[in-house]
Amino acid sequence: MKKLLGIVASYRKVGNCEIVVKALGGRLGEEWEVSLVRLPRLSIKPCKGCYACLLPGVECTIKDDMEWLFDRMREADAIVVAAPDYILGPVGMVKMLTDRTLQGSKDFELFQEKRTAVALTLGREDYRGYADTALVSQVAGLGLNVVGLELFYGTHPGEVALVEDFDGKIARLADALVSDVSTEERNPNRCPVCRSDLFRLRPDGFECAICKSMAKLEGDRLQFFSFHPAFTKEGQVEHLAWVLGKKEEYPLLKDRLKAIQDRYRGGRWLHPTGM
Repeated sequence: MKKLLGIVASYRKVGNCEIVVKALGGRLGEEWEVSLVRLPRLSIKPCKGCYACLLPGVECTIKDDMEWLFDRMREADAIVVAAPDYILGPVGMVKMLTDRTLQGSKDFELFQEKRTAVALTLGREDYRGYADTALVSQVAGLGLNVVGLELFYGTHPGEVALVEDFDGKIARLADALVSDVSTEERNPNRCPVCRSDLFRLRPDGFECAICKSMAKLEGDRLQFFSFHPAFTKEGQVEHLAWVLGKKEEYPLLKDRLKAIQDRYRGGRWLHPTGM
């Protein structure tokens, strides 16, 4: 039996995110075992930025549930992440998760094989903001292979299932997890690399705000003609090597950097009563 891991980033029990994940699991059929994780119930602490976890044989020094969650991701055959839109962006707990990416970088090759569906729930299109693009980039930032993205509209718990296109969107996500249909065919005006729909105007076309892919507008379709090497699989591996190099470089600069830090120590720091 194949395993689907559903990561629910909403605090609500039996809310729209949970319903989307369970509906997707049901659509995949009885040959799939669905396991759920409610992200806000986990202890996920901020990354310290020490890079220690990149060194061979060294584990992250933060004691929380992050390694447990990485274990669940390693076990899964496919993953779905569902998160609500809070104030024009995805709920902040997802970013907390993504900030711990380096801890799982030793499994980069394995995570690249994990087909992952992403679902954003929101009340109104007017306040979508950058939420879907940020959510996809944060999930992909974990090293996962994002193959599907859908937006589900509804404010009250369960309201997403009242919308006429609910079943169709669930079917598209399920199909994305098990088929080889390209993301370009499903989302023609999103970047085929990172699924962003945010672009910057440049002299020679439109630049993806996330991964720097380049496109020209032909009729009502974006035609992509250039892709930045940093966001290829090889580019991501190179970036990890660069970060490790910065970790190894630190002892050589430590004394000079400490002298700079010493000039800026102290300050009038404010704390809540009792801290």
